[in-house]
Order: sequence, then C-alpha cells, then structure tokens
Amino acid sequence: MNRIMIKRTVALIAGLMLFGACKDSTGVPDLNNVSSSLLQSGLNRSSVQLLMTGLLNADRGNLGVIFPETMARDIYRIDSAEPRWISELVGVPADPGGFVGGGMWVGYFAEIAAANNLIDNIKTATDLSAQEQAATTGLARTIKALAYYRVIEMRDTLGLPIDVDHGINAPPAPFVCKSNGLAYVSALLDSAYADLQTAGATAFPFVLPSGFTVSGDYSTPAAFAAWNRGLKGKVELYRGLDHAHPNAASFAAAISALNTAIGPLDPSALNNSIYYVYSTAPGDATAPLVDAAIHLNPAVGDSIQPGDLRAVEITRRATPATGQGVTTNYDYTYAVPSIGSNLTRPIPVLTIAELVLLRAQAEIATNNLAAATADINFVRVNQGGLAPYATFANATAAINAVLYEKRYSLLATGAQRFVDLRAYGRLNGTYLKKETATDVFQTALPIPTREVNARGGTVPTPVCN
Repeated sequence: MNRIMIKRTVALIAGLMLFGACKDSTGVPDLNNVSSSLLQSGLNRSSVQLLMTGLLNADRGNLGVIFPETMARDIYRIDSAEPRWISELVGVPADPGGFVGGGMWVGYFAEIAAANNLIDNIKTATDLSAQEQAATTGLARTIKALAYYRVIEMRDTLGLPIDVDHGINAPPAPFVCKSNGLAYVSALLDSAYADLQTAGATAFPFVLPSGFTVSGDYSTPAAFAAWNRGLKGKVELYRGLDHAHPNAASFAAAISALNTAIGPLDPSALNNSIYYVYSTAPGDATAPLVDAAIHLNPAVGDSIQPGDLRAVEITRRATPATGQGVTTNYDYTYAVPSIGSNLTRPIPVLTIAELVLLRAQAEIATNNLAAATADINFVRVNQGGLAPYATFANATAAINAVLYEKRYSLLATGAQRFVDLRAYGRLNGTYLKKETATDVFQTALPIPTREVNARGGTVPTPVCN
C-alpha cells in the first residue's frame, strides 16, 4: 500500500467516527487511532499488536444482526421514534440514502482497509520471524475475507468492489458480480490458509481477544486454520447455490473444507467457535442486541416444535409489543435488558453446529440424503433435544428440516437465515406472509447513495468474467 493510500485509509477511519453508530449503521468503532506515521516508519511487535487489535475490534463492531434478521422474519425492532426499522426492512424498499439502505457497507470497507494496512506492511516488522509474519497475514486475510463475504450477504446480486487497495487518485474500483466476489473470497481464504500453514507451530505474535478461547481454542495458527476452513466451506456452499452462476463443483469443495473444520463429531463441541466478547468496562462495548425495542417475530415463537430445548431463547411477553403495523407476543431472551448477564453474553461467529448444518446443505445438493439426515439429526438431537428424523425421501423435506435447525441453533447471530431463504427461493409471498401492507420481500439492501455519488451518480453495474 503506498503512502497516499495509507493517509486515505486513516482519514476514512477518522471520518467514520464522526457518524452516529446506530446498531447495524454505517458507523464503525475506533481502530485505536492508527496514524500514518506509524505505518510509514515500519511496523514492530507492539504496532502489529495495535493494528490487529484495531482490526478485530472493527470486525466485532461490524456484526450485523438486526437488519438481516428482520428481513428474514426472525426479529422486529419496534421503535416509535424510528419507524424505518420496520418500514424499510419489511415494508417499502430501503432508502439508499438512509441509515437502513446505506447501512452495513462503509464499516466493512474500513475493516478491509485496516486488514490491508497489516497485510501490506507486515514485511517491515523485522523483529517478527517469517513464521510470525505469515501467522499475522493469515489471520488478517481471513478477517478481510469475512468482511467481503458480509458485503455479499447483504447486497447479493448488486455486486461489490473488490480491487480497493489503491491510491487516493485512482478511480473507484469496478463492481464485480456476486459469483466473482465469492470466487475472490474463496481464493483469499485459501491464501490465508497457506499463510497459517507456513506459520506451523509458531504462536501468533500478539494477544488475541478472549473470544478465541470462549468455547474451543482457536488461539494458535493451526487451530485458527481449521476455523478458516469452516468459512471456506460456507463460501463454497453459497457458490454452489448461486442462482445466476451456480458452480456445481463447489459442493464437493464445501464438504471437503467443512470436514477439515469439523473433525470428528462431538456433541460437546457444537458451540465451539470464535466469539465476539463484550463487557461493561469503561471504553468497551456491551452486547449489541440488549435493547428493550428488540423482539422476536411471532413466527419464531409459533413455529418452534414442542420440547425443543432452544425455546430458552424465546420469552413470552405479558402484553404484546406493537408498532408500525406489526405485533408480537415474544421477546428474544438474550435481548431483555433486565437480565444483567445479557450485557456481556458472547456472540458466536461460526459454530461447529453451523458447520455441520452447512455440510448437510451441501450433502442435500449432491443428493446424499442419508448423510444430510445424519448431520441434521446430530444438531437436532444434541442441541434441540428432539427425536431424530428418518432418512429424508427428497431434497425439499431435507431443506425444510435444515432451515428449521439453523433458525433455532443460530437465532440472532447473523445473516444466515436471510441468506438461506434467498438461496432457496423462499424470500417471497409463497413461503412467507407479508409483515406489513407494503412488504416487498426485499432480497438485498441497495448500494448506498454515497457509493453511487462517488461514481458520478450512476448505480454501478456489476461485471462478471
């Protein structure tokens, strides 16, 4: 990265901190006030720690749950002072100039820029061994890939810019289509995996957040490499399910990567993951979903099967919550402010349970219904406490089952259900009821107005090649 780009990145991060940081908004956290002089003078062990801490803090701050989970019919945020939480997520198309339509965009690219700062400058950290440099690059590239993937989750076929690591005078990066974006993310994860393997038994040359050891231990390059393979498997699954450019070979690639990430099935390991951790300490962040305005869509409470242990996430209200044309009798237990432990409750990024269900989806796509049934049942029995299914007779029944398990095992942890409903052609009136009279069943957020204006006011057309 040249010096102009360094200054541009730092200016972008500083400018972003001037915006209000609504949940799921375009605001991003302080990246520890990285200075251009720090980068230009060369990195060392302490500055690598500073940059990695900033990158991981940015990644935590960019967790988006409310927007996609509202669009997926899992969550409502009913706020009389701000109706757009409902009107633009399960109503009219989101305004690209507002906090909904313009959200979940700038923060990801600031995070990508922060990752590039590390990747582009790590060779200047001469007090780190080659293996320590590789470990650093492997982690940074994986987090960078996660940020790009999250852009794709929310913009789908509208595309995204990939080639963004250029000087301030360079023209805006061209938009590429979803399939090209997913291919890039997959290759980036492979590059990161190679770095982590190069690191071998060497430790990361920085202290990681405690979320790397909350459940399972991902605090070494070798262990983190397995988590990288989990994300690789997830990306490959959705490459295969891409409507416009499906890649049939991706299902086998997904299963291979997920096998590496999961290892031998262990009921006690289903919650293993890297976690975002929160605290009430001054200057730190509390869990972002703790909010009296957040409730569950009634479909979540009404659809859970009798005896499902995951019903602990669902709290029936004494009186209905209502506003903006929606009503619910259910709260998300972990959003209730009066439950003090909610403020510091960790949120998983990619659990073993999710990986097992992703593998089931790939097995369904390859018509291995026996294997898919076994994986679905492993989560169903061990997390839900429910009776196992007999082997599914057809793919539709298996998809119905995997979507149920994912809904309740991954509730309010990310965009998983939103992406799945879209991938299986179920984000429409055939499968879902209208939440409001104006509900258009949005399948993506728009390209933000600020991004369009930077390109002369024309919404970019994504290019596939």
